[in-house]
Amino acid sequence: MTDTSSYDDALAHLRASCEVMAELIETHRPPGFAPVEPEKYFDVLVVSIIGQQLSVRAADTIEARLRQLVGPLTPEGLLQASHDDLRAVGFSRSKVAYSHGLAEAFLDHTITPHLLTDAPDETVVSTLTALKGIGPWTAEMFMMFGLGRLDVFSPGDLGLRRSMEHFFGDSSPSIAERWKPYRSVAAWYLWEHSDQLQGRVIDPQA
Repeated sequence: MTDTSSYDDALAHLRASCEVMAELIETHRPPGFAPVEPEKYFDVLVVSIIGQQLSVRAADTIEARLRQLVGPLTPEGLLQASHDDLRAVGFSRSKVAYSHGLAEAFLDHTITPHLLTDAPDETVVSTLTALKGIGPWTAEMFMMFGLGRLDVFSPGDLGLRRSMEHFFGDSSPSIAERWKPYRSVAAWYLWEHSDQLQGRVIDPQA
């Protein structure tokens, strides 16, 4: 989302609909959602795979090492990195397989980036989760940070659950209904709170 007026609308809605959000908006940095070019979708998905079951800090470290190893994150570049190369920068054996499988899916057009751009959320999720190693969380992160969609929520994310338990005593997805159509923005602020307390770790069902 690059339109400042859209941010203004989102923040106004969240302030009006939820006292917790009103407080978080005043104490944390503004959200940074903006759709990337389809040529960057692979990059976003690889970074999401890296982040599965890791703290934000650990994932950032591995991502930096990977970029130093292969340069731009493209399917071709990643496939040139061997199993041992990827293990050396911090990938688990399963993440090596997942990332190589993702690269192959892009190259054989199992995934066609331009078709994801305007696809309904349900189509994006079903397309991505058909690949081994990509679950609902990874698809949700892609819709937020790759497609820049503002009404995505990720009930399996441990950081979101922690913050919701803290503020509401409950992590039920029904709580997020009050934040529609800006649940991604609400999630941003819940993550900001969670990250301030401790490194965010992703739910295993990634």
